[in-house]
Amino acid sequence: MTMPRRPKYPSQVIIRIPKDVVNVYETNIFELIFSKEEARIAQIIVEYIKKNERLYPDEYKEFITTPSDRARYFRVLRKMVSLGMLKRGKEGSYILSDEFAHKLGAMIENWRAILR
Repeated sequence: MTMPRRPKYPSQVIIRIPKDVVNVYETNIFELIFSKEEARIAQIIVEYIKKNERLYPDEYKEFITTPSDRARYFRVLRKMVSLGMLKRGKEGSYILSDEFAHKLGAMIENWRAILR
């Protein structure tokens, strides 16, 4: 039996920030980061983890049914880990993380330092 490949996490993820601040408030945060279909999957992942406390490696099969969604799922999962929305828990599971908020907070602090 061969070992599964180690996931490659992107070193950077692009976030699309709308010009109009109203759109920032009204747009689902996942749609600022992911495409519409990827945002749907990210939302499902977060809801699943909130309900079950963690997501184990094979549990995605409970809510991912098509091959195209499966590919999107793994792409979204890698991006969410890179951003700090998720982190690895025990036994290879994924759990929610607040590292993403810390990264955004650091960006805000850096910008405010420039404004001073």
